[in-house]
Amino acid sequence: PSAAEFYVPPTLTVSAGSTVTWKNSDSTLHTVTSGSAESGVSATEFDSSYMAAGKTFEHTFSSAGTFDYYCTLHPFMKGQVIVN
Repeated sequence: PSAAEFYVPPTLTVSAGSTVTWKNSDSTLHTVTSGSAESGVSATEFDSSYMAAGKTFEHTFSSAGTFDYYCTLHPFMKGQVIVN
């Protein structure tokens, strides 16, 4: 990946009912997939599938909690959404 940072911001706090939009501003395919590579649990909450450069993905967080996510193609790319 050519981006200086991966998910920006890496941690985002929103209210329940909020819709979060991710945009792939990189030139490489990526995903936004709930869970983590380490846990072996993926895509139980959301999964963008492959996102080409310039593509977006939206997810509405209806309940409170902490939601980890990562890129399945580049598991070192991680982020988190905290929903109040």
